[in-house]
Amino acid sequence: MQVNSKSNNTVTLYVNGRKYENWLDVSITCALQTLARTFTVSATRDKEDLTLGVKPGDSVQVFIGEDRVLTGYITKREVSYNASGSSIRISGASKTVDLQDCCMPMEYPVSYKNQTNLQNLQSVCRAYDIKVVDQVGAVDRRNLEFTRTEKLGSAIQNYLRKNGLLLTDNEYGDLVIAEAGSGGACEDAIQLGVNVLEGSHSADYSKLYSEYVTLGQAANVLSELPVSSNQLKAEATDSSATRRRCLVQLESGNTSSEILKKRVGVLQSVSSGESEFLSYTVHGWRQSSGNLWKVNCLVKVSDDLLNINSNTSWVTSEVSYSLSRSGTTCSLKLKKPFCYTLMKEPDAKKIKIEDEEIKKDSGRIP
Repeated sequence: MQVNSKSNNTVTLYVNGRKYENWLDVSITCALQTLARTFTVSATRDKEDLTLGVKPGDSVQVFIGEDRVLTGYITKREVSYNASGSSIRISGASKTVDLQDCCMPMEYPVSYKNQTNLQNLQSVCRAYDIKVVDQVGAVDRRNLEFTRTEKLGSAIQNYLRKNGLLLTDNEYGDLVIAEAGSGGACEDAIQLGVNVLEGSHSADYSKLYSEYVTLGQAANVLSELPVSSNQLKAEATDSSATRRRCLVQLESGNTSSEILKKRVGVLQSVSSGESEFLSYTVHGWRQSSGNLWKVNCLVKVSDDLLNINSNTSWVTSEVSYSLSRSGTTCSLKLKKPFCYTLMKEPDAKKIKIEDEEIKKDSGRIP
């Protein structure tokens, strides 16, 4: 497929083998922990509307110059008019939008046991012909179960929360199992007075707690103690909270003191990370190297006005490319890497072995 040169920022849609360009407004957004990147383009509409062949459900590829940024489907087409003229607006999303919006077809199972993360997600995605890219390569075994009426997006979100996964999609419409910053380091820093048009630093105290507690149950078939005596607890504190605020989380299923201790540490790190983020709008869509700004990359920030020094790397958690009458800009949302601290459930295969040993022991005569 012939596309534009890398020095060109022309946004091109390829729909049904046909090329569409010359948009007045463009918005393309990619984000971590969001299953599907999205786009919207608009243009004026004349008597010979060249976009009449574009309709919802069509397959689409979106390029910025020679860089593919999205593979998916047209989701909406809107035509509007007023006294000054008529316009067309086209929206679309990555192939992974079907995971976000749909349930599992009836001929597929909704329970997958003792498989790796890659195998579980491949089992779910095959119904909608979506590939899974694994950048982590974990070999532990997990269980993935959901209800027949549950949307796959919800099931996947629950799965990633329980198993410490960071998910996103890529420019080919694949689902990606990622790690924070696995997209590499940005060539450019974000620098006040160099490439920044707008900047803001948000600190949200509602996300911050002074005490974190996780509760769990030790399921031991040999225990003669009452259920309440088998309850476990782990705690963590955060000195950056200026008054007492307590968050308690109950962990389901069989657990242990070690698991709860790790879990509460992750809870504290993620909450602290979620309480702070940076937002920037920079000139253009590309760095000085010619490469696009991309999601899930590490970037340095130097901003005296916001009191941010260049010693700390931030993760580009969201990237939006925008074209309007005011020009071409890129909006970046940045979070600290520990915001994506991961905590995994115990290996399902190991749990199965341990449970079988407990049952075997309980049947023996002392």
